[in-house]
Amino acid sequence: MKVTVVGSGCGIPNPKRGSPCIAVRGGKELFAFDLGPGALRAMGTAGVAWAELDAVFITHFHTDHIGDLAPLLFAYNIPDTNREFPLRLCGPPGIEKLYENLVAAYGEWLVPKRYELFIEELADAPLEGAAWRLEIAPAEHSRPAYAYRFEADGASMVYSGDTDYSESIVSLASGCDLLILECSYPNEIEIAGHLIPRKAADMARRTGCKKLVLTHIYPVCADYDLIAECKETYNGDVVLAEDGMEIELAAL
Repeated sequence: MKVTVVGSGCGIPNPKRGSPCIAVRGGKELFAFDLGPGALRAMGTAGVAWAELDAVFITHFHTDHIGDLAPLLFAYNIPDTNREFPLRLCGPPGIEKLYENLVAAYGEWLVPKRYELFIEELADAPLEGAAWRLEIAPAEHSRPAYAYRFEADGASMVYSGDTDYSESIVSLASGCDLLILECSYPNEIEIAGHLIPRKAADMARRTGCKKLVLTHIYPVCADYDLIAECKETYNGDVVLAEDGMEIELAAL
């Protein structure tokens, strides 16, 4: 499994960090988790073939996580793209209404012309493909908001989306190879609905994950050492996400 951090930032524009987006190559398929504004261009920069996405998984409906959804659907209808294979669009309840509202705003250019679009409102049951498995858990953020556990090629990745401290995500991420947690602010600035290093580190410690990656970084964090703040609680492998970062997960 290959994981690419397409965007490691948040809703505040930052020249060093794009809006949230994680790309995952599992087997022969390509997946995106969230599509913040500018994600398509950032995928091109990172060498991720956005035109080949098989599925998109949305964590929640804040604009910094869905801003490039309409541009993606628009691009797939442009003849130059030549997309003719299906796309799965998955997320919490309300994603069908989101799509309907986008079509109402932007018109028929978002309605597939040469490919099929399958929209799935996810519930508790796992979602499975030919060579992958997806599980969900509620996040402590807006309602609804999900975290995802993705398994393929004998490896596992958990992506929190936006969240505060979450027992459900701790359970979801138990024993995972890679835990990607939002960490919006330093310990000195605690904001409801978001994680700080102390909370992210405690969640990682309890999951027993092999590697922790901090993402969804607000600009104020540039003045703090988030890794050092994590290390006060968690002594495992922890890194600060950067746009374009690639992580290869080997089979167990």
